[in-house]
Amino acid sequence: MIEIVFLGSGGSIPTETRNHPAIAIRYEGWVLLLDAGEDVQRQYERAQLGLNKKMAIFVTHVHADHVLGLPGLLLRFSLLGRTKPLNIYGPSELIEYVKVSQSTINLGTTFETTVHAIGPGKVFNEQDLSVRAFEVDHRGYALGYEVTWARSTGRFLPAKAKEFGVPQGPQWRALAAGESVELEDGTMVSSDDVTEPAPKPLKIVYSGDTRPCDTLRKAAKEADVLICEAMYTTDHAVLAEERGHSTAAAVAELAKDSGVKLLILTHWSPRYHEGEEVIGEARPIFPNSVLAHDLMRIRLRKDGTATIMNSSGH
Repeated sequence: MIEIVFLGSGGSIPTETRNHPAIAIRYEGWVLLLDAGEDVQRQYERAQLGLNKKMAIFVTHVHADHVLGLPGLLLRFSLLGRTKPLNIYGPSELIEYVKVSQSTINLGTTFETTVHAIGPGKVFNEQDLSVRAFEVDHRGYALGYEVTWARSTGRFLPAKAKEFGVPQGPQWRALAAGESVELEDGTMVSSDDVTEPAPKPLKIVYSGDTRPCDTLRKAAKEADVLICEAMYTTDHAVLAEERGHSTAAAVAELAKDSGVKLLILTHWSPRYHEGEEVIGEARPIFPNSVLAHDLMRIRLRKDGTATIMNSSGH
């Protein structure tokens, strides 16, 4: 199961109930953090994501509301004794930003930190999860991220392996991982012979800040979950275009055209308070739209079923 945790769902100015953008994706001991808005360190703690987990951070662009929380997170991890290495991915400006942030920590970070300046393409691949970056249409260089869970094989079938005469042990593990093995008599056994068909991949797409664009539309095609900014409603469409953002209606149209299963609207302007106007504009166009709120969780099962939970876990 994959869990998506919204640590911050706010727009450019945080409010009493909504922090700056930050979204955590949890899977089998990994935490992938998408953006690191202001005060993400306290939200991270409130969500109980774990101090010393395997972790990677993916920043969409170097605007203040998406990176102000990164120095505090590095400081908190260091003060509490994190030891696992941390990889950070994003635009090249992040390299200097993280260096300066580390210099403000008295003894430096207690863990190895590597910043990767990236462009479009696959940037991460661990434990059935991969991350692909794609360029979006904001002000200056900005990225979106496509997170995909995919297995090369289905469930391993021990009874089938025994029928083929494969001894239990390393060869079972190799077959379960999608490899073929050779038995002592020279017989070759394929992974397909002893595993169920591979499950359908799952795809989570995060837009970052962007106007609607073809690269986002392509990434979102048949996505299980699309997490997209909806900074404005159509009443402020001119502002959206000028400032490189999307309206809720435009995002809903994009989700409908792309065959998205579930649309999560986030990063809306504080002028809309708790977002009633935003979700009210999107749902008539794309009914399976949900408004994000801080500490909301989405549990995505490997069959594609999504369960939305509020901050109390229900």
